[in-house]
Amino acid sequence: MSDLPIHCATADEPIQPLNGRDWQGPDIAVVMPIEQMLDVLRELDDDEVGYVALWLRMVDTVGCKVLLDYDRDATRGLMHWTPCDPQIRHRSRYMHFLFEDLARIDGRQELLADYLEERGCYSDRRPRNPRETTAALRSFIQTGGRLLLTPAGRVFIGGGVPRALIDGTDEEVEACRVATMTFIDVRKRYRADPQLKRALRMLGTPTNNGWRVLEAAA
Repeated sequence: MSDLPIHCATADEPIQPLNGRDWQGPDIAVVMPIEQMLDVLRELDDDEVGYVALWLRMVDTVGCKVLLDYDRDATRGLMHWTPCDPQIRHRSRYMHFLFEDLARIDGRQELLADYLEERGCYSDRRPRNPRETTAALRSFIQTGGRLLLTPAGRVFIGGGVPRALIDGTDEEVEACRVATMTFIDVRKRYRADPQLKRALRMLGTPTNNGWRVLEAAA
């Protein structure tokens, strides 16, 4: 194990008792030791999806929460929340080693970030750009793109292949490609989804299962 930051408890540091407040986390004294957690996690080194799912459950047993964070430059990072209770130093110790193990194999942090984003577990400090978002959405739809809004309020690019990519001219194929990449880039750089949700609710066609679909008229 690596050296610990100053805010983390050492291995021999006594665990302070909790005082019964509702907002406190679970008692660390009865949580699986971190060394045992890491041994269990490493049994899933060949199963990154299973690893991430188990990693999140272990974070939950420690009483912490993990979020994806977008900074203003659209850089993604992971952050965590820890209850500010008498055992915060020990919770921080657990999280230090859990994050260290997560980063041990390439790709797992990105998989966790994608999982958190898909479920709306993120903070977003990216700027808004309504004009560019509107222009990108319009071009995307006009060139055969399809946008979906789930009943839970998540925005997805729809399935199916745009007509231009099947039987379009070279110019139509290129326009479709550029419009799609521009739309994806706008969603990465700006906090665009709230605006896209409004457009889908106003202009999208409702389906029988509660989704809304926005696409060009046939």
